[in-house]
Amino acid sequence: MPSGSLANGAVPREERMFRGFLTTVLKGGAALAASTLLVCQVANAQEFTVGFSNRTLNGPYFSALTEHVKTFAEAEGWKVISTDARADLNKQIADVEDMVARGINALILNPQDPAAGMRIVEQVRRKNIPVVIIDSDLAIGADVVTRVASDNAKTNQLIGEYAATQFADTPLKVALISGNQGNLVGHTRSSNFFLGIMDGQLRRSAKTNFQIVTQVWGGWDQQGGLKAMEDVLAAHPEINAVYTENDDMALGAVHALRAAGRLKDVRLYSYDGNKNAYKAIIDGQMQATGENNPKLMAQMAVNLLKEVKAGKTQFPDYSYTPPLMVNGDNAKTVYDEKSLF
Repeated sequence: MPSGSLANGAVPREERMFRGFLTTVLKGGAALAASTLLVCQVANAQEFTVGFSNRTLNGPYFSALTEHVKTFAEAEGWKVISTDARADLNKQIADVEDMVARGINALILNPQDPAAGMRIVEQVRRKNIPVVIIDSDLAIGADVVTRVASDNAKTNQLIGEYAATQFADTPLKVALISGNQGNLVGHTRSSNFFLGIMDGQLRRSAKTNFQIVTQVWGGWDQQGGLKAMEDVLAAHPEINAVYTENDDMALGAVHALRAAGRLKDVRLYSYDGNKNAYKAIIDGQMQATGENNPKLMAQMAVNLLKEVKAGKTQFPDYSYTPPLMVNGDNAKTVYDEKSLF
């Protein structure tokens, strides 16, 4: 007979009390476990993962853009998965496919190529994942939340008008250094720069007096800009102005112009707002650029995703940062030596 049992099979009062206590404890533990599981499930449901596909990290602008996206998204408690397409559209497509497989809730995309960008957006939207385009463009009709960008058109028109003022009645013979073929943002920048020259000259003398002597490709970086500028100077020594579609290429062009002894007779205009370009303007090596602030754009992109997350569905096709031309009059004011870009 087991210890503590009665001869007639009845369970002693103390044992009955202990069994009741044990049952209560076990039930409570199960309830606690279930409650803990529910809390974990809710916490997991509230996790928000953002993918950021950058088309390259080759250059301080793109590196700063990635770092600022991480900083602002992580400040919201979001997880960030960032990738570098290395200027390879096939790699960018593969990068985004991998992020979707890892369960991102939203995508910020800086597309390498407009066609590839459309393909990426179509694939991601099939999973009902919202997409914000940043620092680039896609055709109207693309199923994206919005396109976060600086006002490339307005600011470059201001830069072109400033160039027309500087040259006055002297004919402009301009070399155009573009980034890569088919880039919509680059085309918007340069075409509006020339539109600004035309408008400025028409207002001044009711006629235009400029020539695009050549277009070359600099690949968006300093080395490419240097090589492109060297090629232009060898083939077209008659130029007196240069427009580059970003500041990295402009800084490369500065090196080539300095080496050729042409800094004083060739005026250089650009766009991006690189702090080193601001310093070059202060030092008299460049004439003007436009602000294209990666910190401001990253913050705007994250704020837009907060609105999407909160249920907002209506957004403009484009979300612009304020236009700002930087020249010798205000370069010292906007220059920040400690800026990431």
